[in-house]
Amino acid sequence: MARTTIFPAVAGTVIAASLPFAVQSQETGVSIDFYGQLNLGIISVDDGFGSESAFTDNDNSNSRVGVIYKQGLSNGGEFRLHFESALGLTGSSSISRGNDDFKENFRRTDLRKFELIYQTPNIGTFSIGQGSIATDGSAEADFSGTSVIAYSSLQDQAGSQQFRLSTGANAGTTVGNAFSAFDGSRRFRVRYDTPTYNGFGLAVSAGEEVLARGNDGEFYDLGLKYDKDYGAYKVAGRLGYSIRDSAEELLLGSVAILHEPTGLNLAVAGGRQQQGDDNYVYVKGGLKRDWFAFGETAVSLDYYQGDDFQTSGSESTSYGIAAVQKLDAYGVELYASYRRFEFENAGPQIEDIDVAFVGARWKF
Repeated sequence: MARTTIFPAVAGTVIAASLPFAVQSQETGVSIDFYGQLNLGIISVDDGFGSESAFTDNDNSNSRVGVIYKQGLSNGGEFRLHFESALGLTGSSSISRGNDDFKENFRRTDLRKFELIYQTPNIGTFSIGQGSIATDGSAEADFSGTSVIAYSSLQDQAGSQQFRLSTGANAGTTVGNAFSAFDGSRRFRVRYDTPTYNGFGLAVSAGEEVLARGNDGEFYDLGLKYDKDYGAYKVAGRLGYSIRDSAEELLLGSVAILHEPTGLNLAVAGGRQQQGDDNYVYVKGGLKRDWFAFGETAVSLDYYQGDDFQTSGSESTSYGIAAVQKLDAYGVELYASYRRFEFENAGPQIEDIDVAFVGARWKF
């Protein structure tokens, strides 16, 4: 069956609907915001037969720069042009045994955001261009303060690392094949977000991969979010449904709660592939406290259990510990983590992978 793309027609419609507001309205305020971050560290990987360490960008939240142009409109709305790009540094999810050189290699896929946004005062927000699809973040409700080094998408930390058999040979499975949170990402898409009502907000998007060569997969997503304060408690919930390339259907979600007086927090995420048996549950408990005058301290423990990734009947298990220390005066977070990845299937015994990571993120 021939593929039909919806984007040229929809893109023209959205641009035509949005731009006149900016052109015809009298200027009520213009601002340009520049921002970015460097997030670098040292990763040490032990695959059961040896360990290697490397200097790397942290793909949990990679180094990036961005700029946002904002123009207020006379009707109370706002027009924004948002550009954001990774720096193209070697990332923790791409390095593997014997292939861990740190270098700069900018690729088209490092472009994270290039979008036009029109936010209305009452109707909602319309977006077009490269940016987050509606399920981006659906598996990431989390108040722990340690997401910079530990969150549900475990493959971002060591996705290209190969599991090895007890003989030392490659098992034919990487961490990225064996672990997934099904979370959405960024694509060229049109997106609509409703206004928030009583803590609830809904987003819908339709998008296509345009940056990766040889990949024109389409994405249709629906995302529901909930954010509410209940006295001493903060609650966040996310639910997403995604159809990817007209074949793969995914259901995913997460919920998090924080007790603000004590800093105790809990996050749970999970997802299932609707046409297959791939599924997972992720649980994370944490504590945030102001033990030091220079910034908040956060610690967390987490556990991941997945089934039927890569091969039917397989089990993917991971557990980790993480700590983050903020240095407020410098915009810096220092962090350290340890994680074990375990994978089992019907074949020969597969060795575990241990990963330790120390680093720092500086936001500017």
